Amino acid sequence: MPPRWLSPLLTLLAVSLPGTLSHSHLAHILINGELYHGFDPRPDIVNHPGRVGWSNDATDDGFVPPANYSTPDIICHRGGASPRAHAPVAAGEKVLVQWNGWPVGHVGPILTYLAPCGGLAGDEEGCTGVDKTELRWTKIDDSRPAFQMLPGGQRVPGRGTFPPGQYWATDMLVAANNSWTVVVPRAVKPGPYVLRQEIIALHYAGKPNGAQNYPVCVNLWVEPPKEEPEGVFELDRHDAREFYREDDPGVLIDVMKMVAPTATYVVPGPTVARGATQLPHRQQVRSATWSPGTPVAVTKGTETVTMEMPATATGTRGAVSTTGPPTATPVVTRRWKGRFESDGQ
Repeated sequence: MPPRWLSPLLTLLAVSLPGTLSHSHLAHILINGELYHGFDPRPDIVNHPGRVGWSNDATDDGFVPPANYSTPDIICHRGGASPRAHAPVAAGEKVLVQWNGWPVGHVGPILTYLAPCGGLAGDEEGCTGVDKTELRWTKIDDSRPAFQMLPGGQRVPGRGTFPPGQYWATDMLVAANNSWTVVVPRAVKPGPYVLRQEIIALHYAGKPNGAQNYPVCVNLWVEPPKEEPEGVFELDRHDAREFYREDDPGVLIDVMKMVAPTATYVVPGPTVARGATQLPHRQQVRSATWSPGTPVAVTKGTETVTMEMPATATGTRGAVSTTGPPTATPVVTRRWKGRFESDGQ
């Protein structure tokens, strides 16, 4: 029996069966309560024609291992390719990234990056068909603190009361109905961007090549902020193939030997950019309401048009997959602006 100071989720990990793998994909994103479709890579799924999620070849809902960190697989997953649609969002607004699920006990950090498509070859259509190897990334969130000790009885609105123990960022994601919310920097320049979110599962990371990276990407069309920002958000220029090394202390690590608060976790990859806003863990809550969002297509590099959607969209295999709540026909409008206890999860 593991010591009682271990996180309840790590306790479950300690007794889990060997060979258990974490599997997940991007279900959808929510912006101001409006839903935009992700991508379901599983066989026989026909994804939504207006999806903003990048496609990939991970039909097993699998991961990218550290041995492939220097390959294009790590950018937007295996065989990642951009769709035509973009989700409109104003600089400074929040984007809730909804994963289709996450196994309890597969602990690790959640990392989010942003890359502009403007200025790249073919950017007349925004991020549509962009060469992913040309994308240069800025980290805007690293789920810090990715590993922490919480006292008993801490109550988070909408998520119940957390028992005492060690918690990872993924524990907070699970408690928020498998979602993680990030903020688009308020001073970022308008235009087409790719948002990349990634979970690194560390339950097998105590051995070489044991970490499991799950990168997912979506297209965004960033509009001017509702209030004039101070200054300009300076973008970094990191190549995703240089984010991590196989022997990084946050990649090759035995999480079963970590004891908070004396143990610390070093988040891998670049540092979060100056001017980025990270939400406190207490604000990582699931969305209670949603409505269909209207994606846009980029034309002439700086203009957008709303995309025409089919009359119906269902979520069964062989039909259009919503990979999330059922959806209705999006309203065609032009959008341009100058658990632990109570949740029952």
